[in-house]
Amino acid sequence: MKGAVYQRGRTWTYRFRAADKDPSTGRYPTISKGGFATEKEAWKACRDAMREADEGRVVRPSTRTVTQFLDEWFTAVEASLDATTWQNWKDYAKSYVVPHIGNVKLQQLDEPELLRLYAKLLTEGRIKQDRNYEMYCYWRRHAIDGEAPAPREVADACGTTIHAARAAVRRYKSGILPTKVDPGLAPKTVRNIHAMIHRAMADAVAWKYKAHNPAANVRPPKRSRSRRTVWNPEDIQKFLRAVSHDRFASLFLLELTTGIRRGQICGLRWHDVDLDVREVTVHDNRVVVAGHARDKAGGKTRNADQTIAIDRVTAAALKTWRERQNDERAFFGADYHPGNYVFTFEDGRPPHPDSIRQRFDRLAATAGLPRITFHDLRHSYATAALKAGVNPKIVSERIGHADVGFFLQTYAHVLKNDDRDAAEQAAAFLIGDDYGSSATSE
Repeated sequence: MKGAVYQRGRTWTYRFRAADKDPSTGRYPTISKGGFATEKEAWKACRDAMREADEGRVVRPSTRTVTQFLDEWFTAVEASLDATTWQNWKDYAKSYVVPHIGNVKLQQLDEPELLRLYAKLLTEGRIKQDRNYEMYCYWRRHAIDGEAPAPREVADACGTTIHAARAAVRRYKSGILPTKVDPGLAPKTVRNIHAMIHRAMADAVAWKYKAHNPAANVRPPKRSRSRRTVWNPEDIQKFLRAVSHDRFASLFLLELTTGIRRGQICGLRWHDVDLDVREVTVHDNRVVVAGHARDKAGGKTRNADQTIAIDRVTAAALKTWRERQNDERAFFGADYHPGNYVFTFEDGRPPHPDSIRQRFDRLAATAGLPRITFHDLRHSYATAALKAGVNPKIVSERIGHADVGFFLQTYAHVLKNDDRDAAEQAAAFLIGDDYGSSATSE
């Protein structure tokens, strides 16, 4: 295989004939590329291109844009990706990638372009307006001047729904005040976007659309190490007392005593619950895809599908709940929704995971508790279990963490708090109580 370099105007172009015929035409394709500033640069690029051709990685020049490639890519990989992952990645592409680099030619997408994208997303990438803080500013301003505005007035002034304004005003009155949201995306979100781009560019290389994967040479933003807010035992007990008469009180109790994921608790079925031996097998998942709830077999990680024990109080609460549910099933008869879900509405319909999250937000605000997310109940359980002296490996397995090492990193601050107690316990066991008194008497 021989190449040639020649000048065209003010730039240089390389050209060579591929070693293998094109099956569709039966001819040897000619590969060329121009625009090089010097003859030396053109020769270097020519040698690199010929080496790639020898290895079967011929990339033909194309004007395909990033947007055009992503449209093709999402269609091709939908069947091979988890539904929630596919939808999340597609949302990332639509909201954060296409608006910024969608018009860039795929073959020209390089490392500096990706670094500029990530920097912009970190500083000004948020597309959703901070309506919560806007509502609070309006409500607080008018509350200081006189009578606090009604939810309808807040909704009309800030362009939100009456439901959002009503929930917001309830939070403000209970002392749960928002802070202004940063206009940039969180580093974790940008890391997720990077993961999507990395996978897409790897496929572009495999499909011979690009010569190399630029995302492979770019480091995503560092993951923030901020601690999540959790409830202490007093907060948890206050919440459970406040929701004791709520329809889903046993759901919240099970969440707080096991720490299983939201989708798993919404997708739990009675054939996976054994109240006699007090065990729950976590398997089925109820996930949200494009706003709609759907059932999905299998958990989020390889350790998510497992059987875990539940305590006596939680088991008793579930028995009482099942009796109530059986009465409702008898009342509705043939109109009762099939599925055998543990937690349902009166007619047997399983709850939408987002409705459970919203219900929790309302109940926590009404109880006057520190604002946390439903997912933070999982962290609250793990933190409380560690402080109660449960082995970290056991806690990690119970909540279905894929990596015990990551679990220990996440909850290192909790374990560190027990360091002094550990020192005292170990010393007491090793040297006994008499050592100190005899040393003192001498």
